[in-house]
Amino acid sequence: SSVRMHPVMVRSQILENSFLINNAIKKVDTLIPIMPMVTSLAKAQFCNLLGHPTSKPVWADLSDSNIINRFGHICRNISHYYS
Repeated sequence: SSVRMHPVMVRSQILENSFLINNAIKKVDTLIPIMPMVTSLAKAQFCNLLGHPTSKPVWADLSDSNIINRFGHICRNISHYYS
């Protein structure tokens, strides 16, 4: 299988509500073909077709929770690749 699970400890910090949470989660190590991933990221304007990142200055004004939600959406899309 190309997906491996590893337990790790993650510290979550939510700045808006000022508290810390230590979460024990399973980290997913993925092996995926790089070109389809770069193409998908380029379509979402995270990078160019060479894989070089593009800046997202508009994200500088987003709340922490909004950025985390966007990241979660990207992670879910990656997990759908394997299902």
